[in-house]
Amino acid sequence: MIVRREDDQWEIIKQHDHAYLSFQIASHWKSDAFPHPALKQDVLYAIRHHDRAWIPLDQQIVWNVAEQRPYDFTDYPLEEKLLAYSRGIDQVAEQTPYGAILCSIHYASFFATNKGGSPRIAAFLHHEQERRQRLASSLTVASLEEAIQSHYRILQFCDDLSLYATLNPPGAKKSEEIGWFRDGFRQEFRFAPHGMMAQWLTDSDIQVKPFPFISEFEVKVPAARVSLESSQAAVEWVNGSNDYRIFRFSSG
Repeated sequence: MIVRREDDQWEIIKQHDHAYLSFQIASHWKSDAFPHPALKQDVLYAIRHHDRAWIPLDQQIVWNVAEQRPYDFTDYPLEEKLLAYSRGIDQVAEQTPYGAILCSIHYASFFATNKGGSPRIAAFLHHEQERRQRLASSLTVASLEEAIQSHYRILQFCDDLSLYATLNPPGAKKSEEIGWFRDGFRQEFRFAPHGMMAQWLTDSDIQVKPFPFISEFEVKVPAARVSLESSQAAVEWVNGSNDYRIFRFSSG
């Protein structure tokens, strides 16, 4: 889950709902800027379901006692998270082996350095590398590695832009934004030689430059606002989302 403090409440957005926003962003991508278009539906499926691993985990709030807040996607307990990641990729692979390769790369990227030398992370990375090799051998795609890298770049950008929207407070000034995307996005595209940037224009409007989409568009994402107190927050969360956020993307 994505957790953000807002006054005397926590705003929480489910990961699969954040993935829906990522999917809507990808769905508006200009056709002439979408590489290997024959694989577009596989890519869109992967983006829509790249966080389906979180569906069971997000059914309830798990409380981070040390931080006095709900665990979010960045610090959720590792063992449960890795097991969920593997199951989520399994489910994507049932529908699209190519899409599962993209999701596997995405999850593996979180632990690329494994600085702590965790055996559990090392085992996960090894398993996913073997999975990708196995899935790739079953595909007949021209320039497979180039296609994978170009499509993963789109998945990663759509994920990042969705996180930019959901992690920041509505209408945030640049100085108020989280540091991850304040200076732009990490992805490189031929149509954006100087990089991709986003900024808030209003509480709902986000300007993206250069603008890679076919038109301006709006997306409504479910959100829940729950108590700062753990037991009350748990009850309110189980009762379901009670609000939403609206995001409009434009060239400004």
